[in-house]
Amino acid sequence: MFRLSKQLFSWFILALYTLIIVCIGFATVIEKHYGTSFVGEQIYGAWWFSVLWAMLTVAACAYMFQQRLYKRVAVMLLHMSFVVILAGALTTHLFAKRGTVRLRADIAETNYVDKKGSVERFPFTLTLKEFRIVNYPGTDAPLDYQSVINYGDKEVLVSMNHIGYINGYRLFQQSYDSDGEGVTLGVSHDTCGIAITYTGYLMLLAGIIATLLSRRTNMRTLYRKAMLTMLFFVSINAHAVDKLPTVDKDIAHRMGTINVLYNNRICPLNTVATDFVIKMTGSASWHGYSADEIFFSWMIYYTPWEKELLQNNSKRKGADERNALVEMFYNGQFTKIFPYRLATRTPQPSTLKSQPTNVTWYSPGGQSLPREIPVKEQFFIKQSMDFLTESIVTGQRDRAFEIIAKIKLFQRDMIGDLLPSESKTKAELFYNKLRSIKFPVLITLQLGLRWWLSGHIPLSNGYETMLVMAWILLVLTIVLFRKVRVIIVLGPLAALCCLLVAMMTGSNTQITPLMPVLQSPLLSFHVMTVMCAYALFALQLLLGIYTLILIKKQAQSSIEKATALSQLLLYPAVFLLAIGIFLGAVWANVSWGNYWSWDPKETWALITLMVYAVPFHSTSIPLFRKPLAYHLYMVCAFLSVVITYFGVNYLLGGMHSYA
Repeated sequence: MFRLSKQLFSWFILALYTLIIVCIGFATVIEKHYGTSFVGEQIYGAWWFSVLWAMLTVAACAYMFQQRLYKRVAVMLLHMSFVVILAGALTTHLFAKRGTVRLRADIAETNYVDKKGSVERFPFTLTLKEFRIVNYPGTDAPLDYQSVINYGDKEVLVSMNHIGYINGYRLFQQSYDSDGEGVTLGVSHDTCGIAITYTGYLMLLAGIIATLLSRRTNMRTLYRKAMLTMLFFVSINAHAVDKLPTVDKDIAHRMGTINVLYNNRICPLNTVATDFVIKMTGSASWHGYSADEIFFSWMIYYTPWEKELLQNNSKRKGADERNALVEMFYNGQFTKIFPYRLATRTPQPSTLKSQPTNVTWYSPGGQSLPREIPVKEQFFIKQSMDFLTESIVTGQRDRAFEIIAKIKLFQRDMIGDLLPSESKTKAELFYNKLRSIKFPVLITLQLGLRWWLSGHIPLSNGYETMLVMAWILLVLTIVLFRKVRVIIVLGPLAALCCLLVAMMTGSNTQITPLMPVLQSPLLSFHVMTVMCAYALFALQLLLGIYTLILIKKQAQSSIEKATALSQLLLYPAVFLLAIGIFLGAVWANVSWGNYWSWDPKETWALITLMVYAVPFHSTSIPLFRKPLAYHLYMVCAFLSVVITYFGVNYLLGGMHSYA
């Protein structure tokens, strides 16, 4: 009787748990159609939703004490951390104050508007002293938004990823007025809720470490059981095309080393050419022609190249995108190679919306040049490319090299202090060559170069995160293959899938400046830990498929080893995802004053965590002791990862849809 009631109790908890997952999953779909405020009021902020969480928490605590989990400190600490986190979330929900305040330069403000539209009063007075936008050197791309706020005889700086703290109130950057004379700041006052929640995060970390070090978990047994096999494959495809008129290889290469303003950064023209050719053909080279040869040959011999790459391929998918790309090409948007720094500049007020850079980039033959540019420089900007084209067409190699050298000299004379170093330029040229090589073993080098060239960890978009995920899988293969032979098959296979996804989903392969709000080390650690978890989940997916095949063949010994390996990987996978989610919460809190907003991406990451946490509880759910049921579940569970990573980006949207 007691055993039956205990089993019913565990199934009741599982039913509540499943109901919450279904509710928040459907909420992200409803949000797409009815808006964020609707689901905030009707679901996430509704009384019944809080009651569901409270019932689950109370029932889980009762079950933990019934099972005497307090005798297993690591496991108890792990579970109690979530209780504390939920308590912190409830405290924030009930008692936190949030709103916005609009400030204009030199005008005192003592009130702010809360989320319900009511006017609340600060216990101090705020005045906007100065607002500025800091740009990346030599470009108009914003690096940071900064507001200097006076309160009393003190002042505080509010910028991206830097919250202003005043007497328990937190101010964070939201938007600014077009004239640069005003800003809108977010306001948050939530000392108790944050303190409780952060305590829960620390308990979670302590619980994870204690669980990994504990001798009372199944990890050591699973590690001893795990061992197994192998695979490899390659494919090549090519065909010839008619001979097309091309620029001399050496001339094309030297033209590729000229600097250009592209994607709000200064880089070699070879980078533009490589991106252009990838968009046009799907590869960084085409039928033996390099990106430089294709790009610069099209500039000069445009009729045959346009016919070959555009008109003859008009039925290919993405024709409209290629047409738009060619139009940008002809309009000179890819060839802004002539920078000019004006010698004088009218003094600007300190509250100007941007810290001005007096550098402007012009395309060859630019007709709308300002009068401030001397006639000699205007002539060079308008005519030098024509002279270069003439030299190439008439076969005057030395004259072509001389003109290219003069263009580089012009750039150095204008903005030599802002140009990339020679070593950085060579590194980018080398990186662009690697982009045409698909061998996974070169991913480490590609990522390292991309990190150096961009100035930030390459985790800012879907393409980069797929590369990182492939790299993680390959590292896992190298680390584990001596002990777990099957990893030699599954690791490279999963990495190859990641590379294919990166190349086939239309992800942005270009190196671009990082958005101001994303310039935080916390974000890098957050994304890295989450991607490590997803890589492990991908391995478990392949292990699940592999084991289901073994089950059909009734290979009992191999089934046990594969199951042990999958269960072993579950520990670091779930723990890394948990750490990643809560690192993301801390980043959000220090960036815009709110550690959890039920955005679709973070909601589905939570769903994924909850889904993958279920198989840990095989004591309460005996079904997971059977390999067939366990692996079927793990294969189906990967759907939550797919929705989190791709479904949110392409279907549900939200703040995180940029990656």
